[in-house]
Amino acid sequence: MRIGRRAGLQAVALLLASRRVRAEPGDDEVLARIARARAIVRTIRGPFTQVRTIGLLATDVRSRGTLALVRPDRLRWMLDPPDDMTFWMGPEGLAYRGPHGEGRMPTTTVRVAAALDDMRTLLGGDLSRLRERWVLRVVTDNAAGVELEALARSAAPGSVRGMRFSLARDLVRPTHVLLVEGAHDRTTIDFGELDVNSVIDDAWMRPPS
Repeated sequence: MRIGRRAGLQAVALLLASRRVRAEPGDDEVLARIARARAIVRTIRGPFTQVRTIGLLATDVRSRGTLALVRPDRLRWMLDPPDDMTFWMGPEGLAYRGPHGEGRMPTTTVRVAAALDDMRTLLGGDLSRLRERWVLRVVTDNAAGVELEALARSAAPGSVRGMRFSLARDLVRPTHVLLVEGAHDRTTIDFGELDVNSVIDDAWMRPPS
């Protein structure tokens, strides 16, 4: 096993081991600061690298892509080839386009829809909304930025049980996300240089009709 992968699994184990964590009173102040910073944000757009680790596989699955967020409620998550998949999350629900077709995701894919909805909130939404399904805690708050931890209040098998989310010092640009499904299953997302308040074509954010 590679050293990096072993370290990642140790981080997952620590996250899952902290299920009794509770939010501190000062966490509300941090969330309020993030909300104030996001108030002037209209759009976020830029590249990311996604690494999917599945315990049953011998290797990690690495993908690259581009995210586009238009506040308050539109997210486009595009994976480059060979994945060649694009997801839209908006008021219409969850939609997709890939090599084998396009359309709206059926209601049976609640887990996927919830994950993308949470991602939309993490990237540019009202983080206090996550408290409906997650216990939030501020892990780090310093001159370099903020790191938050979220633990699911209840999690179905195969769904995300915990998250770690890092913001740059401007409290707007995300830098890293860790999504934990189990002791050996996780997804890490590292963001590149993200543009804030650049012009994004409205049609580009609309899902397939």
